[in-house]
Order: sequence, then structure tokens, then C-alpha cells
Amino acid sequence: MSQSPVPGIAFVANSLPPYRVHAHARVAREMAGLRVWTLLTHDAGPWEDPRAGLIGRVDFGPGETTDRQTAPSRALHEWRKGGRVIRWIRTHEVRAVVLLGYNDVGRVRILRWCRRVGLPCFVWGDSNVLGDAARGSRRVVKQALVPRLLRLASGVLCCGRLGEAYFRRYGVPADRIFLFTNEPDYDLIRHLPADRVAAVAGRFGLRPGRRRIVFSGRLVPAKRPDLLLAAFAAIADRRPDWDVVLVGDGPLRAELEAGVGPGLRHRITFAGFVANQADVSAVYRASDVLALPSDHEPWALVVNEAVAAGLAVVSSTVVGAAAELVVDRVNGRLFPPGDLPALTECLLDVTQTDRTAGYRAAAPAVLADWRARGDLVNGLAKALGSVGVPTSRS
Repeated sequence: MSQSPVPGIAFVANSLPPYRVHAHARVAREMAGLRVWTLLTHDAGPWEDPRAGLIGRVDFGPGETTDRQTAPSRALHEWRKGGRVIRWIRTHEVRAVVLLGYNDVGRVRILRWCRRVGLPCFVWGDSNVLGDAARGSRRVVKQALVPRLLRLASGVLCCGRLGEAYFRRYGVPADRIFLFTNEPDYDLIRHLPADRVAAVAGRFGLRPGRRRIVFSGRLVPAKRPDLLLAAFAAIADRRPDWDVVLVGDGPLRAELEAGVGPGLRHRITFAGFVANQADVSAVYRASDVLALPSDHEPWALVVNEAVAAGLAVVSSTVVGAAAELVVDRVNGRLFPPGDLPALTECLLDVTQTDRTAGYRAAAPAVLADWRARGDLVNGLAKALGSVGVPTSRS
């Protein structure tokens, strides 16, 4: 007698960064009796992750980059791709769909089809209300379209309180909003061997005996690496034992490097893009403070990573993760976006030796509190339970 197919959940994703692989792998391991598929609509991306084979990956757009995903010239292509995803779902035992984003016509097609056939479909987004800055005609269009799209969904999955406020703004009732937050592989960060940390530090020229502020992210205007370097230049003479390391690449790199004065060049390291997550974690472990001065940042997983590594965090107040994981003057500092004097004061504060130690010592308790409140598998189980899809935690 043949066995019945195992029912499952299909995540529709456009790339596979390590945090997404980690989240889907957790669902696969911890939700007994529910198979996981990851339907990948675009190229997986440049990251390296050995766990990618655990999450039921099915490719629908290999080689297609996400930077043109919403371009009008790609609309027909994305619409047809959405049809191919629908045909795949029809032939498998899919009990629920999670759309990671709703920003292209292919995803809209999938959402409408799920509604029409009665298949539970949840929309995930990392948007936060403080970054909802559309104005003028864009605001009018957004206010008209987004609520209509979200009404088609069985519910939404968000990343924290600022995300919940965003979806409430667009008419989603509280009982249809569930937490499915971004999180890194906390065990990888916590248990990274000391020799791996030392080897990575040596590879990037991070000098022994120095203290470090790390920036991790793309070198783009919205993340304001320029503001960090300006603030560091203002405190450098008062903090001679501190350096800065920037992990990431982007269009601002050449300009930022050229703007570093001769007296600071030996104290600022541009590490470039680092594809291996363990190597990124090693840089955190070799540092003391994470600085994230973004003007706009929906979530920012780097905050989770830094707190897990036991770092103090200095963040602008618009960062979604900072609302959950940075308690001002407990494990770090918060400052208004774009405020150079405020950022400078925060850096002076967290780089005082006794303050650095105190902020870092508070990190584990802050992280434990957030993980208890924001566990992604618990949030997904509540969402699926709301539409009658049975789940159990293993």
C-alpha cells in the first residue's frame, strides 16, 4: 500500500539569504508532520549556506536577479511565472502558502488564486511604520491598493511591533497579524570556535588588542555609513584604542574610502562583502559595538546578530529590530536618524570602558526576552491554527 503524500507549507521566496534558510529549516525540523517547500522565484543570491538542501527548494527563476523584479517591462514575465508556481502548488499537497512579499504581479496572481480556491495564503513583510514615507500621488496609490491586496490574504506575518503598526495602518485587524520575524542562526554565532574568530580577524587585518565598532550592511545612502565615519572621526582622538570595520560593499565604497583622512586610514577597515555567515559572525565576535545609523531600515538582522554575539548596539530609532532588541542605556543607545551630534555622543558613551562592559553584559537578557516574545515557529503555528491547518511542535 502506497503512503499518502505528506501535507506541507509552501514559502514563495525571491532569494535565499542565510536567515531565510535558517527560518525555513526551523519550520521543517520543529513542525512535526508538515513538509516545507521553498519555491524560489529568482536567483538564490550570493550567500553560501550548506543547509539550503533541507528546505525543499524548487527553482522557478534561476539566474533572474531581484533588482528588476517589479519593473513594468518584467510584468508579463512575472505574471506567467506566477502561473507556473500555481500549477506546481496544484499538483502537491500544499495546505498553506506564505508569500514573502507582495510587490510583483506574479505574487499578486498567486494571492488572488489562493483566495479564489480557498487555499490559506499569508503575506509576509518586514515593513515598519517608521519607514512608511510615501508622499503625494504615491501615498494615494498605496492607500488605495495595499488594503485591497491585504484583504485577499488569510493574514499577515510581520517582524515586530513596528511591523504590526504598519499593517494595522493598512487595515489589517490585530487578530490577523502574526509574528514571523527574521532571525539568524543563534547557535552558530554563540558557538563559533575561538580559532575561527582569530583566523577571520587575521584575514581582514583586524589588529590584536584593539577595540572595534563594526558596521554590517550595504554601503548605500540609506544606511548612512558616511554618518558613522564622520562620528568616529569626531571621537577618534579621545578613543585612541578603537577602530572601525565595515562589512559590506556597495556604490558608496570608493567615496567613503577616499574620504578617510590620512590619520585614520590605519584604523578603518573596509572588509567588503562576506558571503559566509560564519565569517560575518566571527567579525562580530572580534568586535565590541555594532553601529547602524540608517535613515530607513525595515528590520535589520544585523542587530539580532550583534546582540547574539554580545555586542553593544548603537542604532537609529527607525530600525525595526532596534525597537525589540536595543534598550536605550541598557544594552546600547538609540539616536534620531541623521543626527550627527547625537550619534557622536552615543559612540562616546558606548566606548567608555566601563560602559562598554555593562552594555555587552546586558545583551543576553535582552535577546532572551525577545526570543521568548518573538519566536518565529510559534508565530507561524498561531497563523496556521487560525485557518485550521494542524501543527505540532517537535
